[in-house]
Order: sequence, then C-alpha cells, then structure tokens
Amino acid sequence: MTAADEILVIIANAVQSLGGQFMLVGAYARDYWIKECGVRGYARVTMDVDLACRVSSWDEYTRIMGALLERGGLHQDDKIQHRIWLRDEIYADFVPFGGIEDANGEFQWPPDFDISLNVLGYRVAYEDAKTMTVCGESLKVISPCWLAILKRKAYTDTPERTKDLVDVYFIIDHYLDFIDEDRRLYGPNATDADIFSIEPFDTRVAGALLIVRDCNVHGGDTLRNIQASLRAFDANDAMAIAFARVNSLTQETTRILLDTLFSPIDGSE
Repeated sequence: MTAADEILVIIANAVQSLGGQFMLVGAYARDYWIKECGVRGYARVTMDVDLACRVSSWDEYTRIMGALLERGGLHQDDKIQHRIWLRDEIYADFVPFGGIEDANGEFQWPPDFDISLNVLGYRVAYEDAKTMTVCGESLKVISPCWLAILKRKAYTDTPERTKDLVDVYFIIDHYLDFIDEDRRLYGPNATDADIFSIEPFDTRVAGALLIVRDCNVHGGDTLRNIQASLRAFDANDAMAIAFARVNSLTQETTRILLDTLFSPIDGSE
C-alpha cells in the first residue's frame, strides 16, 4: 500500500465511523478514473490526496477533524488548517463544503475569518459523484466532467497553480476514453453521435463539449455560474495564454477548447 493509499484509508475509516460524507477529488481521483477506464497516456504525477467533506456546520467539520487527528500518524499542518499529514510523508487536503458557504460558494475560515476559500460546484459534484471501491473502501469519487470544471475554477482562485491546467487538458484530451463510447457514440441509440458532425472533427473539442453536456445534466445552473466566472477571468486571455504554454498548444487550439468549455449548453450568454 502506498502512502497515498494509506492516508486515504485512514481518513475514510474515521469519517465513515462518524457517519460523515466525503468524496475523493483532485489528481488522485483523476488517477482512479484512468485506472478504472483503462485510459492510456501520461498524466502529471501527484504527491497528495484531495478530499471534500460535506458538512452542515463548522461544528461538524471541527468534530470530524478532531477525530482524524486522533488517528495514529496523522497531524495537522502548522499553517494550512485543512491539511493533514501522515508521518510527514504525504498530506491530504480535507476541504469542507455544504452548509458553510454562501450563495457564491465562498466561505471564511474561523476563528479569524481572514482566509477565504471558494467551493462553488462541490455540492452538485457530490450529488453526481460515483460510489466506487478505492483501496478496499467504498467512497464517492468525483466524476471526470466535474473534476475538469472544478480544476478550471481552482486555477482562477490560485493562478500560480498551473498544474490544474495540465490536469484539465489531460481530461479533455482523453475524455472519450472516460465515457461509455458504445452507448453514447456508436450504438443504435447513441445519445451524442452528433459530435462527429464537428468540422473539422477533433477529439479534444468533442471531449470539451461532452464535459459541458455531462455537467449540465445535474448541475446546469451551477455550471453556468462557473462558466460566467471563467469567462470574466479570461477576459484578457490570461488563462488562455497560461493554458497554451503549460500544455504546449497553439493559441488557436487553446481558444477553441476554452470557448467550448465556457459556452452554456443552450448557447445563451
């Protein structure tokens, strides 16, 4: 068992023993889907585990964190409140959402309330997450479509995290491998065969379009709010420039992919 597997199992056992609800997010979730779907390709190596915990109040989050820190080998980071270390080998970011954020997904960390975090989209991503078996534990894993969208959103909150843009492009580039292609693209009742009418056809553009479609199924309003914030952030092409640079893409290709992800499914602005 790797250190990442170990810290995930320890946290899963602790949270579930308290009746808590959480989902696996971030690059570790990406790696899970790569293995589950047999996706081929080089993905950025991750050295941490990202988890999102649904809570009704700060008291619930504090109670769960307290239980985690009673487990052997785990201790809280000195500076980052939601970061938990396992024997100084690997850390897990354990971010709360649910009953603590405002309508825009924003919350401030107590007790000083001087640090803000945005978790817009986590609620619908949790409802759309798949219950899977990871390291022998049954837990929710964020769907690839929401992982792509939320990593895009995470970049706007912390632009120095260009690794998020690398992960987004990997999901776009391989998205057709993450879905049931026979049912959605090639079968007699294929629901998304129209993507082949894209001219000129590009699997990456098709992947970006399907990501938006899949998020729209269960979280259309939230998706449109995130898209609006992404368009506003990229008004001066800052994101497009960074996306092209870290993924070795042309500006033209980048603009097409980003515009596809930014565009509401109904075509409205």
